[in-house]
Amino acid sequence: MKTTTKKNPEVKVNLGGLNGDLIYTATGKVARAKHNAERHVALNGKTVTEALATRLVNAQDIKYDLARGFITLEEK
Repeated sequence: MKTTTKKNPEVKVNLGGLNGDLIYTATGKVARAKHNAERHVALNGKTVTEALATRLVNAQDIKYDLARGFITLEEK
């Protein structure tokens, strides 16, 4: 018996009240935690939705980074 699985083309993400169309932009301020600093560089230039889909970050992380000045969220 053959079973098929349907692939979901879009990953569901929790925007957490954020606008998914904004661009995640690193400010150049470097976080002390190495994994956070690497995340800011890796996600630079992606939309919020794309960044959340990578699973490297969640909405709460983005809000924290924004409040601390590590990133900005800019219009396209």
